[in-house]
Amino acid sequence: MNRDRKDNKRGMKDNKKSKSNRKMTGFQALLKLNIKRRATDGFAVGYNIVFPFLIILLLGVLCRNQFRGEITSYQYYTLVSIPFCTAMAIVTAAYAGKDDAYAKTAQRVMVAPISVETIVLCKIISCTLVLTFCSMFVLIIAGVLWRLKIFSSITELLFLYTALSFMISAVGTYIGLGMKNFLAIKNVMTVPIGIFAIVAGTFFPIGTVSARMQFLMNLSPLTWINRSVFLALYDSDSYLLWLVTGVLITVGAVLTKISIMTFNKEEYINGDLPGYEK
Repeated sequence: MNRDRKDNKRGMKDNKKSKSNRKMTGFQALLKLNIKRRATDGFAVGYNIVFPFLIILLLGVLCRNQFRGEITSYQYYTLVSIPFCTAMAIVTAAYAGKDDAYAKTAQRVMVAPISVETIVLCKIISCTLVLTFCSMFVLIIAGVLWRLKIFSSITELLFLYTALSFMISAVGTYIGLGMKNFLAIKNVMTVPIGIFAIVAGTFFPIGTVSARMQFLMNLSPLTWINRSVFLALYDSDSYLLWLVTGVLITVGAVLTKISIMTFNKEEYINGDLPGYEK
């Protein structure tokens, strides 16, 4: 009897380990697939590496006479263009939420021994990793080219850009998992980001003594992100940067949880994108 009980306990433990191993293997395989998709997505990588440099070069040349003293136009646009381009990547994250349906692989994912949590987390993590890499790549290259004093605060900036990428990935994935028409919604998503960028001084510096204008500027998340970066680099004050990082992580975590809780199998499976090629 004792031997039978011991054998049963061992069998139960082995089953639990086997299930855990299968889940881990499924998570790793799906994460690798999603990272590969994001890393080979020319739009995602190009938009977050090529586009920031175009903004820096174009606006840096046009506005070079407007900057005097400690900061140059190239340095300014380096610091403000990276968060803006990362925010615009919400389109990439939304697309990632629907790409299984477009590639006609969603059915296979659903019948595999993979949980809803795994599906959602793999999409968000893969987008976060690729967007963070793009942001840091642009920051380091631009920092070297235009002599930005970033390396004393590189760790803080890494955390900030990772948190921003995570939040944008979570919001985009949440939208993507529930949207029916990617082409119709992608332009709508970028409109508020463009408004936030203008108000935050992404395209031209804004200085005002108007309380109303200052209030409008403070409504833009990009204002706080940009402000925290400049305070950390030029005033050696990282308090706001860490505060903003914490808020971004919290918002991203909440949206991740909501995405998992509201996951709809039918919405995940169904979807067509004209011109999409596997």
